[in-house]
Amino acid sequence: MISRTLSTVVAMTVGLLILADFFVASASIDALGLYLIRTASVVAAFALVLGMVNVLTVHLNKIYSRNTGWGYSMVLLGALFFTLGVGFLTGGPASTQMQELFETVLFPLEATLFSLLAFFVVTAAYRAFRVKSFETGLFVIFGIIVLLGQVPVGAMLWDQLPVIKDWVLDVPALSGARGILLGVALGTVATGLRVLLGLDRPYVD
Repeated sequence: MISRTLSTVVAMTVGLLILADFFVASASIDALGLYLIRTASVVAAFALVLGMVNVLTVHLNKIYSRNTGWGYSMVLLGALFFTLGVGFLTGGPASTQMQELFETVLFPLEATLFSLLAFFVVTAAYRAFRVKSFETGLFVIFGIIVLLGQVPVGAMLWDQLPVIKDWVLDVPALSGARGILLGVALGTVATGLRVLLGLDRPYVD
């Protein structure tokens, strides 16, 4: 109980000091805020090391026990040690070799994963475009207008389609997006206040 209370007090104090750094023009508070942020960066670095140790422990146990998927664990650990070796031998992430490693291995893998998302988007669009109510009917109509307004074929069918598409994107779509952003901002402020006041304690749980 004492440790939970102490951690809550420390978190609230640090959070309020960092928040005060944004609103109070004081050299001492600025220096203290910078010191706390740098300290948090050091703690995050240690957390990253602990995370890597955890990954090693889990996958080494998986390989030793020959559990399901232990071959993938070998590939993961091999890629981990290879990347670490290249980084240490070539001078870190900014080296030419590391950049080439990212460009020839990581970027193609990311492109492959993103290309797979296209099939999920098509499936989701098919499900969303099934008209079951008045609202979904409006969604389908505006979706078709925007899609046709984005391509040259739409202008060939009707020269006003691009104009209507621009209006849809600039007025109703933009208004909805701003409403969502305002809601997210208010939710973020409320969550931050709950953490600062100790009502929510994710750093303890």
